[in-house]
Parts: sequence; structure tokens; C-alpha cells
Amino acid sequence: MEGLFGAQAVLRQREEVVSRGVKEMHDEKEALEQQLQMVLMNSDVLEAWLRENAGKKPGSLEAEDAFECTDALSKQMLDCTAADLAIEDVIYSMDKAAQEGAIPFDQYLRSVRLLSREQFFHRATGIKVRAVQMQAQVASMAARAPHYVS
Repeated sequence: MEGLFGAQAVLRQREEVVSRGVKEMHDEKEALEQQLQMVLMNSDVLEAWLRENAGKKPGSLEAEDAFECTDALSKQMLDCTAADLAIEDVIYSMDKAAQEGAIPFDQYLRSVRLLSREQFFHRATGIKVRAVQMQAQVASMAARAPHYVS
């Protein structure tokens, strides 16, 4: 009789191990199915893009069309960065022109001061937009993280 009770206890332990293993495999299967759905969705997006751009020549794309902003913050960030870099180029060109004597020095100083002020505002806006984007990214990551109950 003792032998049967011992065998029964061993069988219950094995049942728990098998049940846990089946549950883990079921969870893994669901996770893999979700990943498969993401891959299929991404491949559909890529195939649509390839169909859309199949007849276009590599050089025929306009610079403004090279980037597609997914949201308003991304567009604002792109615009701020473009304006910042454009002002940087203008200041560099004006510096060279002032060194060569092509523009009067007082006009150079006035223009650089105005451009630098404008560039400051573009950079400050870019910093604020980047902070909001990081905050949104952290919130998104927190929402996707599995919640563990202890």
C-alpha cells in the first residue's frame, strides 16, 4: 500500500511538471504568433512600398520626400533640425564672406546675431520635442512590459 501512495505522489509531481511545461509552451506559441503577425504586417508594408516605388529612378526622389514623419512631433523635430542646420550653413557662408570683405563687418554682426537668436529657438524647440518623444517612448515601453503580480 505504501508503494502505491509513493507512486501516486510521484505521478502528481510529474503531472505538475508536465502541466507547467504545457503552459510554458502554450505561452511561447502565443508570443511567436504575435511576432509572426508583426513580421507579416511589416512585410506587407515593405511590399507596398516596393510596389509604389518600383518604377522610380534612384535619383528622381526629392529630398523632402525621402523622409516620412509618422507623427506631428517627428515632423516638428525634422523641421527644427533642418532649420538649425540651414542657419549653421548661412552663418558659415557669411563668416567666409566677412573674412574676404564681401560684406561689411557691422552687417555681418547684425545678421549673425539675428540668425543665432533664431537658431537658438530652433534648438530649444528641438530639445523640448526630443524630451516629449522620450517621455512617450518610455510610456509606450512601460505599457508593453509584462505586469508581474507578486
